[in-house]
Amino acid sequence: MKNNRNQLTIILLALGAFVTGTAEFIVSGILELVSIELDISIAIAGQLITIYSLSYAIGALVLVMLTSKFNRKKVILYALAIFILGNLVAFFSYNFVVLMLSRVIMAMSGGLYIVVATNYAAQIAAPEKKGGAMATVITGFTVSLVLGVPLGTFLAGYFDWYYIFLIIALGTVLLLVGLYKLLPPIEGNQSLPFKQQLQIIKDKRIFTGLMATIFWILGYTMVFAYIAPLLSNTANFSIKMTSIALFVLGSFAFIGSRFGGYAVDRWGPNRTISISLSVHITALFLLTFTQYSTIGVFITLAIWGIATWTTTPAKQFYLISLKPQSAETVLSFNTALMNVGMMLGSALGGIIIQYLHIAHLSWIAGIFVAIALIFIKYSLYLKY
Repeated sequence: MKNNRNQLTIILLALGAFVTGTAEFIVSGILELVSIELDISIAIAGQLITIYSLSYAIGALVLVMLTSKFNRKKVILYALAIFILGNLVAFFSYNFVVLMLSRVIMAMSGGLYIVVATNYAAQIAAPEKKGGAMATVITGFTVSLVLGVPLGTFLAGYFDWYYIFLIIALGTVLLLVGLYKLLPPIEGNQSLPFKQQLQIIKDKRIFTGLMATIFWILGYTMVFAYIAPLLSNTANFSIKMTSIALFVLGSFAFIGSRFGGYAVDRWGPNRTISISLSVHITALFLLTFTQYSTIGVFITLAIWGIATWTTTPAKQFYLISLKPQSAETVLSFNTALMNVGMMLGSALGGIIIQYLHIAHLSWIAGIFVAIALIFIKYSLYLKY
């Protein structure tokens, strides 16, 4: 009975990752609509992703540290309540500044939520299923690519995009009630002084692993943040076709996140991470040539999605295995730096499309993922 309750709780935690992921990524699918509505350039609108990533990093690192001594159930519930507030601000936003403010509120609360929820799932799962529990929460995040983002993009073609944030807020209210009833209380721990936390990343294995996180997601975000204008320019996709393309990407991202949890338990992090990153690099270079064809786009996005998100649970599992006694601290650094990479990716992508044709994005992004592969191979070399 307890196992069933915990499994249901983990699924609800994954749903929380789903709504925070939808709020984060939805802007990529409606970027052109936002730029037209608010009378700003696409590059400026893209900074809604940049500010989200920066604020998410602050939530994942600073807020996790500041709240570490508090009851973890209360932290999760308060984080979701603030996230609801952020979506309501977005719904009522009337200019770019207010929309930016809403992104900051959503991101900081979302960053805090995802770190605590991922570690929460691992703590309430059976010892032999901890990797799978973490992968389930991460899967919730990737399902937002499968359903949340393409559905939001599709609906934005029929009514005002502001309403998407109202729908997210209402869905999160229901989730909040469910978690309030089901989450078992877990007491917090006394926060380590920041200097001691920095000692953790002085471990060369962790440092190089975290550098891999930055460059991996930087390359991914450089293309994903501008996927709507990219496909519009190269393959002449309408917003409805873009929503279908995002559904394909998200579907295979979902498969990748589930496969990543299975693969790391079966074959270990070395093989899983190395192969998935290599396929990721190949997909980005291929997109340079296939982005002009509808079928080519769909096939390449499928390969790209499964490779990218196979890496995620495998790398988190690997980093935690290096410092199991400091799991939440390691996760918070990884999540924070992941969003620093997303911030850099969206910012660099915006700069590139200002000076080069948008068609050049994918091969440039592939170079950054190749750098990530070099870093993680060195980290794995140090461990093994």
